[in-house]
Amino acid sequence: MVESLTLTNLGLTNPQALTRKLQESLKGKKFLLILDDVWNEESVKWDNLRNSLLEIGGDKGSCILVTTRKQEVIDAMRSCVSYWLEILTEDESYELFKKIAFSDGGFLETEAFATFGRSMVKRCGGLPLAIKALAGLLYSKKSEQEWLEIQCSETWESKSVLPSLKLSYDNLPSLSLKRCFAYCSIMPKNSFIYKDELIQIWLALGFLLPPRRSIALTEDIGSKYFKILLGNSLLQDEEKDECGNIIRCKMHDLVHDLALEVSKHHSVSVKAGEELSHDCKAVYMRLDNRVSNIKPTILKRAFERVQVLYAGADILLHVLPYLTHLTVLVLNADDNQVAQELPFSLRKMKYLKHLDISRCHSRLPTDITELYNLQTLRVWNLDEFPKRFSNLINLRHLYITYILCKKCKFNGIERLTSLQTLPFFVVSKDQNCLLGQLGGLKNLRGEVTLYGLYEVANIEEARKAKLCEKSRIQSLHLNWRYTEVGKEGKMKDREYNDQDVMEGLEPHPNLKTLTIVGFEGKKFASWITMMLNLVKITLIYCNRCEVLPPLGQLPKLREIRIDGMGNVRVVGDAFWGGQSVFPQLERLKIANCRRLRKILPCCFPSLKQLHFHYLPNLEEWEAAVISSCSQSEFPKLERLEILGCPRLRNIQKSYFPSLKKLKIYDSFSEMLGTMSRDVSSLTSLPLTSMGDGGGDSSSFSIIESLINDSLSLTELDLIHCQGLKCLTLGSSLEYLKIDDCPHLSSINLVEGSAGLTSIGIRKLPPSLLDGIFAQIQSSRLKYLRLGPLSELDYIRWPFSSSSSSSNLIQLRLYGWEEDKSLALFEQLPFNAYPALTDLTLQYFKGVKALPDSIAKLPSLRRLRIEDCYNLESLPAFEESHTLQLLYIVGCPVLRQRCRKGQGPEWFKIQYVPTIICLVNGDRLYSIFPALTDLYVVNLKKRKLSRVQ
Repeated sequence: MVESLTLTNLGLTNPQALTRKLQESLKGKKFLLILDDVWNEESVKWDNLRNSLLEIGGDKGSCILVTTRKQEVIDAMRSCVSYWLEILTEDESYELFKKIAFSDGGFLETEAFATFGRSMVKRCGGLPLAIKALAGLLYSKKSEQEWLEIQCSETWESKSVLPSLKLSYDNLPSLSLKRCFAYCSIMPKNSFIYKDELIQIWLALGFLLPPRRSIALTEDIGSKYFKILLGNSLLQDEEKDECGNIIRCKMHDLVHDLALEVSKHHSVSVKAGEELSHDCKAVYMRLDNRVSNIKPTILKRAFERVQVLYAGADILLHVLPYLTHLTVLVLNADDNQVAQELPFSLRKMKYLKHLDISRCHSRLPTDITELYNLQTLRVWNLDEFPKRFSNLINLRHLYITYILCKKCKFNGIERLTSLQTLPFFVVSKDQNCLLGQLGGLKNLRGEVTLYGLYEVANIEEARKAKLCEKSRIQSLHLNWRYTEVGKEGKMKDREYNDQDVMEGLEPHPNLKTLTIVGFEGKKFASWITMMLNLVKITLIYCNRCEVLPPLGQLPKLREIRIDGMGNVRVVGDAFWGGQSVFPQLERLKIANCRRLRKILPCCFPSLKQLHFHYLPNLEEWEAAVISSCSQSEFPKLERLEILGCPRLRNIQKSYFPSLKKLKIYDSFSEMLGTMSRDVSSLTSLPLTSMGDGGGDSSSFSIIESLINDSLSLTELDLIHCQGLKCLTLGSSLEYLKIDDCPHLSSINLVEGSAGLTSIGIRKLPPSLLDGIFAQIQSSRLKYLRLGPLSELDYIRWPFSSSSSSSNLIQLRLYGWEEDKSLALFEQLPFNAYPALTDLTLQYFKGVKALPDSIAKLPSLRRLRIEDCYNLESLPAFEESHTLQLLYIVGCPVLRQRCRKGQGPEWFKIQYVPTIICLVNGDRLYSIFPALTDLYVVNLKKRKLSRVQ
């Protein structure tokens, strides 16, 4: 699930870490999770998954759709609703068939071909996968004779696998392609298959042989093979990146069964607890990390023929001496995620062509430079390249998954003339890493990132990289900023030749994405407007530029990001490039341009997201005069964010018929008046620090009117709107957060407003509590954040004791320094909250003991106690309690009393699996002794006093 959301393999194995990652993406959002082809029959595993999903905190209406072929799975899930899917009818089957077999590029649907097709479709038994496989096969057959041969094939009599699938395999055009398909048998069922990784392994195994006298790269042949497998439904569910390239796909488990059958005994996977057969003669082998019971007597016989091995670093030590023909080695993720050295004997693997240690934290050995046949190397991280790395003259692909810093210098790269994939290159004259050394790498492809361009002397030196000749580069990142700490001061002393250097870095017109960072020229290169295939461009911290490039001349642009352009004053005709319309642009972000004052009109018929962030001097944004843009210059705009634009008072001629989310921060409320004519589609409205237009509190009536008119509004977030006085909330509202609106005197819900599931109330007059909560059905509430309110001695529970909160999942309560007791907790019948899994208590500085009733919550999994300085006592949690995490921070007294095995409170929490107990100022190395990577980001409003 995490990989599906992030499109990256993060190497996480801990369930809590996975849950936290899902929370980052899904908390508070409505989601549909599809678990396809489930086979698990164990209720305990399903309960664990369900509890983890509940912890994510998805919004109301989130659903899980499960498909399975077994009634036992339905019983284990205790599902109250299930649907039995019937097979396709003959007419439905043929409709699916002809959409593929007779699609563009295939044969015309003549009467003869239709007769053949219907006859064979009947044999597919109404199964969509079988029909798609058959149609994909016949799509490439252009004569009646070929169709007749398929119809009369003996394969239709096959009993072990679907005949149409076996026919697709039998009719693959070459033996090499059949081997490529058979290799997929080593992939776990239902796992993602990453295209580039798969092709590079095919290459290492010698499956990709170009025709005689062909100049095609073997990787391109692999891409062709991959496309054929997709077209024949032997691979499916492909996912693409922003450039339209396929990243990954899956293999249906019935197709996987076919791959296992055709690979016979050449492929074997051994899971924990299983034994490797004594007569194993596998060529492709996958060993679970916990496999350790391989008998010494069979080591040589079992591993001497192995060419591909997936295994953990521990077991590799035992089997490596017997791997005499090892060609591909993929190390599994380490269970402990602790960096370790690879075995020294790895240097003896002379046949090794593919080494992947990116899923674990193993360090790259220095003697890897002796693996002269290595073609692909994937690592987790590199601080520096080993000496004599350039000896790997057959290296074609280098991947570094997690790049911490860009100081790693690649000396001697010009020797690697076969290199196609390079994560980055740092220009450094001191280290003799010169841009011209890339000139001979004519096959570079994919994404190329260049750092340290401030060290490039002139246009002639830049041209030596010969980027304009590298037609396979699709994404180019040009960075002039310093990559090493302590050298930023040199930027002030150097002469600015960036403009000439950029001209010399002209890429091939096939380029699809371009990023420029830290460019200090006054004018962008002229070649930018010739990149007619660009779909995305990003300009960051180009502080000396006063004029943006004319991007309106790029017809395929879908995304523009402009950030930190300190000297740009106007975004207008020069930027639009004389065009009145951006036909395909879907996302536009302009941020941190401190001198920008005016944005002139243009039409965006495809724009979906528009972001103006931290433009302190922006005063004018005029929408386009409607002409060729139908009724609106933004007909498809769904998300508009205006953050930190305090001088922007109005948006002239604006009309947003499709707007769903409007987010505004640090701006004037009167601006909303120009966009409130039609907000029927608005579903989300976060407003923060809205000014009153110079003391005119009546301007807040615009906000009130906007909220009242937004009938589809499901999410309302109001923070520091001090002039707001009255709110009427619609029947569709599900999420409500109000923070620091001191003049708010009334909150009313229209009749029938029963949908509120999440409420957060902070710094409001306490008199409002009774009014709003009296209108809410507490039984529907799932998330509640309450306090601090105002200068109260304690927080009152807003619902009556007779009301039910059976669906409440998360409760967060915040007090004041004056809170001396937790009378609130004594009033609560905690056993009436069966779904509560997450409880947070913060800033109850006068409270000394938590009530025992907290330990009686039947579903509590996480308890967070923060900044309760005088807290001394906790309730006792029995061994059978559901609590999984106790997080204590900023509670110095309690921390001492909870010391493991010594503190008087320890016996109460000794059965909690995970306890994190911190005091502000604790040192990270004492808390996380194995920590190797630390990232600190977005410290815009916080002071970082010291880092050791």
